[in-house]
Amino acid sequence: MSESIPSASECDDRQLIEQFLDGEQRSFNLLVERYRERIYLLVWRMVRNREDALDLSQEVFVKAYKNLKSFRHESNFYTWLYRIAVNLSLNFTKREKFKSFLSLSDLSDRFTSGSSPSEDLERDQLSGLIDRAVMKLPEKQRAVFILRHYEELSIREVAELLGKSEGTIKANYYQAIKKLRESLKPYVEGEE
Repeated sequence: MSESIPSASECDDRQLIEQFLDGEQRSFNLLVERYRERIYLLVWRMVRNREDALDLSQEVFVKAYKNLKSFRHESNFYTWLYRIAVNLSLNFTKREKFKSFLSLSDLSDRFTSGSSPSEDLERDQLSGLIDRAVMKLPEKQRAVFILRHYEELSIREVAELLGKSEGTIKANYYQAIKKLRESLKPYVEGEE
């Protein structure tokens, strides 16, 4: 009876990494399977373009594959992978001076069809306003906001991920919230 590789849910990341480093290529595929969607969503939130997010997500895993031998387990694999994703996304936006808006096809995927067309349109417009406001934030504040708000990471996790102090992360997050409130103020006040 041959020894089989356990499924992704049966192994923790450390086991899969050790198996990969011992020559079992399928173990890395299980890591990709485990984190592919989360990495894609993180990258997409940072670049707001489906094709670029797919390319960058793939690049994250290629970089992880090439550098896994140097992974020191000082943080967990997920944090290390997120750091790669954030850095590649920030470098991409710098290099391309990227500015993008949500496409209608992306919006249609995000909302259920249970509401009226006018409610959907209102939600689409509000979502677009928020997304544009987030994209206008300075890169560091945008990264902190996305990781904290959309990815729901703690201040400590964001600090570890970005290699900054918790105080710096708190300040960046506070400034991001302040700028978003200011940017969206005309739309919120119009509701009153």
